[in-house]
Formats: sequence, structure tokens, C-alpha cells
Amino acid sequence: MATLGDGSMFYCDIDSDTGKLTKKKKIALGIHSTTLQLFHAFDANHVFASSDRPTVIYSNSGKLVFSTVNMQDINHMCPINTSAYPDALALASSSGFTVGSVATIQKLHIQTIPLGESPKKIAYQEATSTYGIITLRNNNVTAPSVSTLCQNVSDSSDVANGMDPDSRFKKDSNNTEVHNLIIMDKKTYEVLHVHRFAPTEWALSIHSYFCNEKHYFVVGTGFVTADDTEPKDGRLIIFRWDGNTLNQIASTDVKGAVICVTEVCGKILAGINNKVTVFEFKEEDGLKSECKYHNTLMAISLRSRGQFILVGDLLRSMALLVYKQLEERLEDIAKDYKANWMTQVEILDDDTFLGAEHHNNLFVCTKEGGLEEEDRRLLKLAGQFHLGENVNVFREGSLVLQNHLVLHL
Repeated sequence: MATLGDGSMFYCDIDSDTGKLTKKKKIALGIHSTTLQLFHAFDANHVFASSDRPTVIYSNSGKLVFSTVNMQDINHMCPINTSAYPDALALASSSGFTVGSVATIQKLHIQTIPLGESPKKIAYQEATSTYGIITLRNNNVTAPSVSTLCQNVSDSSDVANGMDPDSRFKKDSNNTEVHNLIIMDKKTYEVLHVHRFAPTEWALSIHSYFCNEKHYFVVGTGFVTADDTEPKDGRLIIFRWDGNTLNQIASTDVKGAVICVTEVCGKILAGINNKVTVFEFKEEDGLKSECKYHNTLMAISLRSRGQFILVGDLLRSMALLVYKQLEERLEDIAKDYKANWMTQVEILDDDTFLGAEHHNNLFVCTKEGGLEEEDRRLLKLAGQFHLGENVNVFREGSLVLQNHLVLHL
């Protein structure tokens, strides 16, 4: 392992016979100079990286694991081992001197849950400790799956036939693909309920939504037929899991497929083909369309931060909108005018936006200030990186485990 003055660290495998270095990798441990110090804990050697973001490095199953420390700006570390402080660390910073010890190294446990069908989208609802999972099952496959084995099942055909004679909701034994909404317990991974959508109805998006002191799953769908090049109809559906039953609370038909769904200022935000639409929801009144934005080819990704909305367009890169709640309208305030085939977008902060496109590249745009209106309406390219893999979702988090250094004063 070797560190540079900018806080980055390179590490390689070494051939014990030839001394040759292979499989060089790089990681950013901080933004300032980093020093490495070997220490012993839990019958194994570890490395302490002293920097503005100190890190403990250890080996697990032949791989290096980077675990952050619950302190900042450590200038130097020295291992000490006395009767009062066995296997301890002396940490020096610009503000003082601390003696600490490393707690038990936590491990990331990965468990595979077989579904027997293809998962497409997932949303976690913390209040009910459940996952909402959209899956696709092929009826030609006879092997059992979670949606066929579950005893608690509801069906869009049953729900809609009592309200609407539309042929879209009639059951069809010849249909080969069925989309399902699965409610799964967070702790036991037990499938609590399965909702089957209409025969030609594809579930495309899902979002956990909190409104009026209640928690809901919002699902967007599109009706797919062989005659249409793109879905002309779809639905936005509100479900609520009460602990025993999945209830359909509201549903509204839309002109197009609901490709993505999120929320803005407490209201539901949906990308429906070439439109971005804000919906207001109340249980007693259902879903009502409030305002729309039409200047997209196809809105495939939506992210919101306060009243600001970032739209990932299939061909037109990304656009930044503002939702003016009092005026009930969406207004675009800045765009990236380059042609990018987008797969996903994310808001990093108020002025920085991350995008991924189908050539397996990541790029970052920033919203520029300035006196000229033309400058303020431009999302300027700030950086780009070839990842080499397709990105279908961004999630904020940490690449290293948290808080594993317990301090003793």
C-alpha cells in the first residue's frame, strides 16, 4: 500500500516469488496527506490510515476492507499495549491526544433470497418494516415462485372488473408474462402479500410515500400491447399495507406509461412518457393531476431536493426544474444541452448533478451563476468518468463501514 499527498491510496497484490506487483487499485481516503501505521488487534494485523478521514484497513476473505473511524483529522497514530490499555491506539490530532481501542470489526453479511421470478424494482418502507418489490413472472415456467406459493393474493382483474368493463383488466389465460407487487417482511424475508397486475399491465416504478400521517406504496404501470411502439395508457396506483392486508387506496388512468415516480414537496411526481406530472393525493378525493411539464422526449428518471427536480431525459441529457407550489406549475430553470442517452440521474447538492448514460459513462454538471440569463440556464459539464458498466440506480451511502473505533478518555 502507498499513499499520495492528495489523500489517495494505491494498493496492489505482490507475488512472493518474483516480487511483481499486479491488480493495482486506487481509493480516496481523504483530501489531505495520509500516513499508514501497522497495529495488531483481534489476533490479526491491521493498518491505521491517519488523515482528515482516518480509516482502519483490514483483510477479510482475501479482500481489503476499509472501516471509518468516529474521529476526524488524526495527524498520527501509535499502537500501545499496557496493562491499563491493552491493544490500544494513541491518537494525536491538532486539538489533543486520545487513547482508544478498536471495537469488534463488523462484517457485511449478504444473504440471497430466491424469488423464482425476476425482480425489477424495490422500495423500502421503514415504518412498516417491509419491502415493496416489483417482479416479472413467466407463466410458461412451471417452477414454483414466491407469487405462486403465497396464500395472500389480490388481483387487479378482480379489483377493476367491479368498477370498469375495460378489456385491459379481463383475465387472459394466454398471457405469458405477469407483473406482481410483492410485500416482503424486512427481518424474516417472508412474502406477506402478492398483488397481481392486469394481463397486459407492466409495473414499471415504485416509491414509498408518506402522506397525512400514513405510509403508502405508489406504483406506476403501463399497458403494453404488440400493436403499440410505446404504451399509450397506464395507471398510477396507491397501496397501503396495514400489517395484514394490502389495500388499493386509489388509482388513476394516465395517457402513457409511468416510467418513474418520486415525490416533491409532499406530492407525487411521476414521469409519464414525455411528461413530468405532479399529483395531489388525498384518501377521500383520490389522485388529482395538478400540473405538467411537457418539454422532454421521455422522462426516465426523476430526483427531487426541496422544490427542485432533476429530470433524466432519454435523449436530452438532464434538466433542472422548479416546482412553484403556490402557482401550481413546473418551470425549467437550467438544462444540459448536449445529447446524452441517459440511464439515471442524481442530485448531489443544490448546484451539482450526477448523470449516467448508455455508453457506460458518468458525468457531473453544475448550475452556474452569472449575470447573463443564458449562463444561468446552462448546466455546465464539470467532470466525466468512464465506468465501463451500466448504471440503473444511484443511492447515497458509504463505501466503508461506520464507527468501529471506540474511544476511552
